[in-house]
Amino acid sequence: MSLKDIYSEVKKRKMEALNKKDVVKAVEKHGKILAVSGRYEKPKKIVEHMYASMKKVVKEREFMKENLSQYDVVLIGCPGSDIPNASHPKVKDFVINGGWLITTDWALKSIIEVIFPGYIRWNREKTADAVVPCQILQPDHPFLEGVLSEIQQSKWQKQTVKNTKKNEFRWWLENKSFPIQVIDHEAVRVLINSWELQNHWGESPVLVEFDFGKKGGRIIHMISHTHLQKGGAKGKYASALILTNILDEKISLKMGISKSPAKGYVSDWETPQTQKQYIQPSAQIQQNNYITPTSNGGGLTGTSQIVEVDTNDPNFSYASKCTYCGYDFTEQVGKVFMCQSCRAPYHESCINMQINEGICKNCSRILLW
Repeated sequence: MSLKDIYSEVKKRKMEALNKKDVVKAVEKHGKILAVSGRYEKPKKIVEHMYASMKKVVKEREFMKENLSQYDVVLIGCPGSDIPNASHPKVKDFVINGGWLITTDWALKSIIEVIFPGYIRWNREKTADAVVPCQILQPDHPFLEGVLSEIQQSKWQKQTVKNTKKNEFRWWLENKSFPIQVIDHEAVRVLINSWELQNHWGESPVLVEFDFGKKGGRIIHMISHTHLQKGGAKGKYASALILTNILDEKISLKMGISKSPAKGYVSDWETPQTQKQYIQPSAQIQQNNYITPTSNGGGLTGTSQIVEVDTNDPNFSYASKCTYCGYDFTEQVGKVFMCQSCRAPYHESCINMQINEGICKNCSRILLW
């Protein structure tokens, strides 16, 4: 299917089956999106097929001429480094005043880390050219509305890779894509991740978002690019749902449109399995499905207790590195913990994140409080 066909299908499904007819019409009448092309991101391929009242794509050197206040969503494509530095305050003001910013891949380093530091960062690894299966962590989030139930339909199962589970889709990582490391775990919401991405390049987030400012500003970042050329029809369809959902949600909030969950699906489509609210996988589930068990002892992965570190102990060094984020403890806020088995240290915020992933990042034992 072409991108035009996929975005046409998304609009049709939202209006006929996902109970979003009023939202789609509102976006067509009021929604405005500006996309900035990058050397590696070609947003015109997807923006031209989105439903909105204004869809504009500009080059980096044209960005300074734009009045951002007239747009609801601005997309800055990878790498983002070609946008003049003088425009950075303009981008920040746009978000502070309630605008929504979408960035992709290398813009993590050139835009997010520079203009909005302290939330997410590049972990300094670079991926290979690969396509990885993704898991939806928050299916009830507005940006992911309908994605899980839609991709479970037989229509997309016939067009996906054999080793991709029914409730997964595949995301293309271009050569040297930047893995996303979460710094502020309280502020940043991880919507989609990939255990395969984490196993190979250290971090699992694929799509994240966080609020900025006091007027409803929001930042959404994804690894790789919006067009997902190698992600297969199922991946492209999921991507199209997500991108249009972002604009849907922005306009719904702006126009005060109340939304109710979809009650069902049109008769000419297969009824999917009942959508269930996502529950973070337990360590055992992660071990069986995503993370390769260690071979120590020839059996299942062992367990290890999480213990608090006495920072006054002369054996503890503030210069040691946190196993999760790789940063030392010289600017430590909160307690320090470690895996009792391998004595790998963690910041308090990092151990809380690692426990959600189930195992110690160093020794792969299942972590227990």
